Amino acid sequence: MKKLKVKTITVVVAALLLSLNANVFAQSGIGRGDGRGNNPNQQMGYFCNIPDLTEDQQNQIDKLRIAHIKEMQDIRNQLGEKKAKLQTLQTADNADMNEINKLIEDMGTIRIEKQKKAAAHRQAVRNLLTDEQKVYFDTKRRGSGAGMGKGCGFGHGQGRGNGLGKGSCRRWN
Repeated sequence: MKKLKVKTITVVVAALLLSLNANVFAQSGIGRGDGRGNNPNQQMGYFCNIPDLTEDQQNQIDKLRIAHIKEMQDIRNQLGEKKAKLQTLQTADNADMNEINKLIEDMGTIRIEKQKKAAAHRQAVRNLLTDEQKVYFDTKRRGSGAGMGKGCGFGHGQGRGNGLGKGSCRRWN
C-alpha cells in the first residue's frame, strides 16, 4: 500500500514538472531578435532623422521611394522565381549541374542589378539634400540588417536599435 502511494506521488510530481517545463520553453523570452517590429512606417526610416527637410524635399523623396519600391519588387519577384527553380533543380533525382550553375549565375546577375539600382536610388535621394543633411543621411543607418527597429522581432524577443519603425523619429511622432 505504501509503495503504491509513493509511485502515485512520483508519477503526479513528474507529470507536473513536465507540464511546467513545457510552459517555460513555450515562452519566447527577451533576446536580440531580428528587430523588425510591427510598424507600418518602417520604409520611412531612412530619412526620418534628417534635420530640416522641407515639404518639397519630403515629397520628392517619397516619389523616389515609391518608384524605387515598385522597381525593386519586380527584381525581388525575378529572384524569387529563380530561387524556386533552383530548389526544384537541386532536389531532382538527376540534378543537372550545368542548369544549376547557369541559374546561380543568373541569380548573381539579378543581385548585382538590385544593388546598382539601390545605389542609384540612394544617390538620387542624396542629391536632393543640403550639405548638412547629407552628413546625417550618410552617417545614419537606413534600416537594413539585423537588430534594427523597435518592437517584437522575428527572432527571440525584442528588436534593438533605431532604423526601422517609429521609434524616436521626429517626423512620425
